[in-house]
Amino acid sequence: MYFFITLAIVLAAALLIGYKRYWPVNVKRISPEEADGHPVIDVRDWQEANHVPLIGAVHIPCGYISRRASEYGGQEVYIAATTAVERNFAVRLLKKYGIHVKGFICMGKAC
Repeated sequence: MYFFITLAIVLAAALLIGYKRYWPVNVKRISPEEADGHPVIDVRDWQEANHVPLIGAVHIPCGYISRRASEYGGQEVYIAATTAVERNFAVRLLKKYGIHVKGFICMGKAC
C-alpha cells in the first residue's frame, strides 16, 4: 500500500512539473517590431541576453520574476524567450502574478 501511495505522489509531481514546463501555452509569436510601444520583458538568462540584446526590453530572468512582478501587475506585456520551455514557464509564472502576456518574441531557433 505504501508503495502505491509513493508512486502516486511521484507521478503527480512529475505531471505537474511536465505541465508547467512542457505543455504549450496559447501565446502568439510576434516580431520585435510588433512590440514597439508595449512593455517587453526579456526572460532569458543573463549570458544569452547580453550576447544577443533586445533593445528596449527590460531584462528579468525567470528566477527574478517573483521579485519584480509588482512593477507590471495587471499590465499586458510581451516576452522575449530563447526556448519553448522558457516561454511556457515564464508565461505561467507571469499569469500567476496577474500579468497578461499578449505575445512572445522568439530569440532562438527552438521556440
